[in-house]
Amino acid sequence: MGVGSGGTRNISGTNRPLVELERSLAELHHKEGALVFTSGFVSNEAGIATIARLLPDCIIYSDQLNDASMIQGARQSGMQKAIFRHNDVAHLRELLAQVDRKRPKLICFESAYSMDGDVAPIKEICDLAEEFGALTYIDEVHAVGMYGPRGGGIAKREELMDLIHIIEDTLAKSFGIMGGYIAANKAIIDAVRSSVAPLS
Repeated sequence: MGVGSGGTRNISGTNRPLVELERSLAELHHKEGALVFTSGFVSNEAGIATIARLLPDCIIYSDQLNDASMIQGARQSGMQKAIFRHNDVAHLRELLAQVDRKRPKLICFESAYSMDGDVAPIKEICDLAEEFGALTYIDEVHAVGMYGPRGGGIAKREELMDLIHIIEDTLAKSFGIMGGYIAANKAIIDAVRSSVAPLS
């Protein structure tokens, strides 16, 4: 499917099976919508860069051990970045407290880190996001298919999906096919679909 789409998603690159796939992925994560990309790397790079660029003067808070695709997305955004020590909620709080509450903020982290095998303090990070008015962006590529009801991931297992604004996953690990995606509310998905760089 999808051979010879002839254009971007908004012009001629959307087809019924793709829309049905996105609907299924959104439902898996209790979100209003999803957007599929060519790979998990691209979904992180394009997702983070686009969302941050759409928020005027956004600052990105990134876990020290985030995947290279997330780091690249933060770089591509051109926005200010603040790196917090790995899974260190106290350090993240210190960094958040240094910035005006009204300034747009995006906290990017993974649920399960493949190199160390540890799990993020998701609830604590989400609590900080709520306190300081930040969006949460979680990479669940090492958890979807492994944890939670229907393999929905660690955030779903811990019943924290309502606190997560954007979830990212790859189709290339537990699903065993090519592609990646983000899932979020309809406004975020529509904004990314309309604004993402053409090469994505």
